[in-house]
Amino acid sequence: MADESDDTRESDCIIPPELPKTELRNLVFEQAEHEVEAIVEYVEWQCNKKRESELEEEVVQHAEKLKVERVIGTDYSVWDVHTNLNRWWVITNPTNLYSQVLMPSMDYTLSFHIGLMARVQAKREIANGDEIHDFLSKTQRKIYQAQLAFDDADEIEDFQAIGLQCREAMTSFAREVVAAGLFDDLEDPPKMGDFMAWADHVISAKAAGGAAEYVRGYLKAVCQKGWQLANWLTHAGNATRADAALCLSATEHLIHELITLALKSKARSPIRCGQCGSFRFSVAWRPEEQEHVALCEMCGAEGRWQPPDGAAAS
Repeated sequence: MADESDDTRESDCIIPPELPKTELRNLVFEQAEHEVEAIVEYVEWQCNKKRESELEEEVVQHAEKLKVERVIGTDYSVWDVHTNLNRWWVITNPTNLYSQVLMPSMDYTLSFHIGLMARVQAKREIANGDEIHDFLSKTQRKIYQAQLAFDDADEIEDFQAIGLQCREAMTSFAREVVAAGLFDDLEDPPKMGDFMAWADHVISAKAAGGAAEYVRGYLKAVCQKGWQLANWLTHAGNATRADAALCLSATEHLIHELITLALKSKARSPIRCGQCGSFRFSVAWRPEEQEHVALCEMCGAEGRWQPPDGAAAS
């Protein structure tokens, strides 16, 4: 009898087969579909861009976000991606992929990625992503030229030249905003190179209303002081490297903030997502439609800005 019972128990013990990888995505909770699609597109593009015609195409079968870690103010998302041929770590900001065969530890790979990106970002490059496209690219190039000049600056004349290049970057921003047609409806537009006047228009348009009073005041003050600092440095007979560093840093900051606002104006970005209520909007460039669009980073919805009722900018 004992033998029969043992046989019965063994026959009843059935190990279920492995789930198909293509079905795993239906069992993962709290993953934004637009984020998954972006990772899938990236991996397949990276894996197949140099593929020879006789090699098998690599196709993503499963992508799962395992963690998000914030390091010095930057969020890094770590994805576990399975394809029909390999398994990858994909880490964002900026996005890169790593073979899990060569780098099996997720934590080690994240540390490697952060270190690698820090070294890459330390190298001077023109900050000209797809979302900027041709819009404001001249301003970005002038900032880049000022950065390169600062790296080689040793004498007073070199430091003065940094001030001049920072000032040119600001006036370039004003010209490119006008050329982009963001304020074609103004009845009495300022002069083409009047940086402060155009900066005020950009700030007032995208930081409007009483709720943004302090934001608007801060941005306008930053632009005014940055412009004055660049003008002073251009003619300062006792300029130092520290002065040039301060001027360059201030210019980079204010230009970054203005470009962010201008891009949102270009894409008619709303302040808040009408679908999920999130304030996290980014601007993407769609080459097939030749336009900038605002996308909610939480739900992927497209947004269009509507001015708030009675929003008067001061």
